[in-house]
Amino acid sequence: MITVLFRRSEDGLIEGMSIRGHAGYADSGTDIVCASASTLLYTAINSLEEHCGMIGFYRLDEGNGKMPVPAAEIRIPKDELQKGPDRASQWIMSTIRTGFLLLEQTDRDEYGGNHIKVKHQG
Repeated sequence: MITVLFRRSEDGLIEGMSIRGHAGYADSGTDIVCASASTLLYTAINSLEEHCGMIGFYRLDEGNGKMPVPAAEIRIPKDELQKGPDRASQWIMSTIRTGFLLLEQTDRDEYGGNHIKVKHQG
């Protein structure tokens, strides 16, 4: 199962996310749950780079290729968080969170709900 964890600061801002695991829906290369999660992950990274000018804010561990979704962590820098809730980084992370929640719901409704879990901390 893929586990996605979104972390919020004390004032409710999304300060980061992590993703780990393997969906197990299908074989590598044909797993649509994994492909969807990977797309959301890379959309978050590329959007934060392009629209916020952020660098050095994520870590990817693609391992030995056995896990189609890389273990990854995104951390929004403190100086970006201090700019408040109306910053592009918050809109991007909120949109990505919505995408993961929709993926989790689709997995539950269509595929048995055993492939992705979205959690929240803070």
